Amino acid sequence: MMKTETNILEMFDTESASESGSWLHLTKPGTDGDLAYADKGTTKPLRIKLKGPDSGTWTSFQRKAIKASGKKDSRTSKEIAREDANLFARMTLETENIPGYEGADEAALIDMFIKYKDIRMQALRWVMNQENFTQLAESD
Repeated sequence: MMKTETNILEMFDTESASESGSWLHLTKPGTDGDLAYADKGTTKPLRIKLKGPDSGTWTSFQRKAIKASGKKDSRTSKEIAREDANLFARMTLETENIPGYEGADEAALIDMFIKYKDIRMQALRWVMNQENFTQLAESD
């Protein structure tokens, strides 16, 4: 009987799910969510596997942001973009079919997130939706 209760409670282990990450399939900017592919045959999805909102990386970032929330923010938009890019590079577990960034190190990922604002924004929206990390993705 105890084993059944433990299995039921596993749904509350959002930290493990966030640390394991989930795949964000990038969408084409300016569309109603048209999925992006590296090929015309739609067999190579442009995807990034990101840690989720209950991961240690994200939680640490949130604590830092809350601490700083009472202070006047004098950062420029470029500084904020760099900080966000650093965060998302640390949260990236893997990339798939992203030309020039498959197997990329953290420095290259930072450059990608700085250079491509829409990827950065899609990553933010993905991470902010806990359902992306608590439900098994069909494509995994």
